[in-house]
Amino acid sequence: MNDLSQPRRTIVHLSKHCGRGNGNVHVAVDLACEQARAGHTVYFCSGEGTFVPLLEREGVHYRFFAQDQKKPAALLGSMVALTRLCRTASVDILHAHMMGGVVVGAVASRLANVPLVATVHNSFDRHSVLMRLGDRVVAVSEADRKALVERGFSPDRTRVVWNAPVASVRNAHSEEDVSRSVPKLSHPNIVMICGLHARKGVFDVIEAATMLLPSMPEWTLYIAGEGPDRVYLEQRVMAAGLTDRIVFLGYVEHPEALYSQTDIFVLASYADPGSLTIGEARAAGCAIVATSVGGTPEMLEFGAAGCLIPPGRSDILARELGVIMRDPSRRETMRKAARRGAEIFDVKRLVPDYMRIYEEVIRRPRIKTKHRTAASDTNMGRAFKTMAGQQEGACPK
Repeated sequence: MNDLSQPRRTIVHLSKHCGRGNGNVHVAVDLACEQARAGHTVYFCSGEGTFVPLLEREGVHYRFFAQDQKKPAALLGSMVALTRLCRTASVDILHAHMMGGVVVGAVASRLANVPLVATVHNSFDRHSVLMRLGDRVVAVSEADRKALVERGFSPDRTRVVWNAPVASVRNAHSEEDVSRSVPKLSHPNIVMICGLHARKGVFDVIEAATMLLPSMPEWTLYIAGEGPDRVYLEQRVMAAGLTDRIVFLGYVEHPEALYSQTDIFVLASYADPGSLTIGEARAAGCAIVATSVGGTPEMLEFGAAGCLIPPGRSDILARELGVIMRDPSRRETMRKAARRGAEIFDVKRLVPDYMRIYEEVIRRPRIKTKHRTAASDTNMGRAFKTMAGQQEGACPK
């Protein structure tokens, strides 16, 4: 039931695109849909993507706004269009989720006098410094908030909201759709769901598997996802002679349906501010082994809800996995521990958490554009210099 005591707001979300397979987009889409369900007027301004029909079906007003910092003319057009939307729709808050969006939003925020909130999804990217343009900056874990403050973000303007992907409308599919697109896994198994690139530590998991699987023939490692390192990783598996034991599933349209088939879930990232997969795996009751980086320790209750290991240590990963693989009772204990308290990852929590942050800046006295502070202008100048540097290839993706 909606809380009718809370004011209804007009909210604009800014994202480079709205396509499936990107965690930043998933969070933004989830939040927009839940806010619309709660009775707020919500716009989603982005490039094209697979979620457009879902957004419109959920009552979110989709608008095509180019936000590619490498195309300054299109970016300028979006600034003008967003400023116009802010004025004509009486927008209360702008919420940026990516670099291009925060630049477009910062200009419209100044011109239309509408507060800007920026969520930092990828703090490990150097360009995340641009998110300081927000009147409030949201980190997706307490560890990430501390890291941002150490990098110069204002502690007074930085807040924390954990991601909450469970029970998302994104994942509401018919059983027929799921059964057609999600492969059946053999048991017992280890499952990874992630992009296939260096940050996710897939190579480390494969190395651990090469130590374990030859002596444990009943187990299979499944890796769901795509990425630039797939060919290299497949070659490593082939060299180890384990192509029938380490299975690359590729892109899985409904990866959330894999958790119910998972015996041990592994996340071996080198950086992860607030992984969506941890919340999903906990809600599904998976035994979890994950690296102690970013927001993962706090999301696993510092080891109470899953096994934490150091990143880049395939030997330690193999040791811990081996103990769990050989002990069914321990796996069951870990499953129960993961599920306990996992309701914190329910998507409905996002609305009150973010609305409290919105109200901090909506309720404050509005400052006329011409009286914006020198510090604000300096931050914006630095941000545009950073954006220009990125256009020249100064910040690798």
